[in-house]
Amino acid sequence: MRILGEVLLILGVALIWVGGIGMVRFRSPYVRLQVAGVADVGGSCVFLIGLMIREGWLATGGLALVLLLFVLFTGPLATHAIAKGAFVRRIRD
Repeated sequence: MRILGEVLLILGVALIWVGGIGMVRFRSPYVRLQVAGVADVGGSCVFLIGLMIREGWLATGGLALVLLLFVLFTGPLATHAIAKGAFVRRIRD
């Protein structure tokens, strides 16, 4: 189980790292929001699940679960709010 947790930790960090590269590379605000959403929600959730598996429930499981739920609910909400603000201001590609 410990190796699975470490693999998920590395995968989560890799997703966040690739998202950072995408934020620098792409120019359109809507494409940047797509990259940020995948990197933030996907990478953070995979990392937190890996942390729960690697360290066990007693060490960090409860806090990691709360953080996981927080990221799952607020990440897409924040991305939507930014996209709607850009659309209302008529920001195009």
